[in-house]
Amino acid sequence: MLRWLATLGIGGLLLLAIALPNTGIGRRGSDAQLRADVPGAVGRMGERLPDFTLPDLDGVPVRLSELRGHRVLLTFERSVDW
Repeated sequence: MLRWLATLGIGGLLLLAIALPNTGIGRRGSDAQLRADVPGAVGRMGERLPDFTLPDLDGVPVRLSELRGHRVLLTFERSVDW
C-alpha cells in the first residue's frame, strides 16, 4: 500500500513539473523581465557589479562591497507568498 502511495506522489510531482512551466504561476519570463524586477541588477556573469545592499536571511543588510575578494553567487527567484 505504501509503495502505491509513493508511486502516486511521484507521478503527481512529475505532472506538476511538466504542467507548471506552461501556466502563469510557473512561467518565469524573459531575462530582461526578470532583471526589471530587481532595481540595479544590471550585471552579467564575470562582470563587476555596482555596490548594492540586500538583506540576508536574518534581515541584516549586507553590502556587496563587504564581500569583495570572495566569490559571490546571487540568485534571484520570484516566489508566491500564499
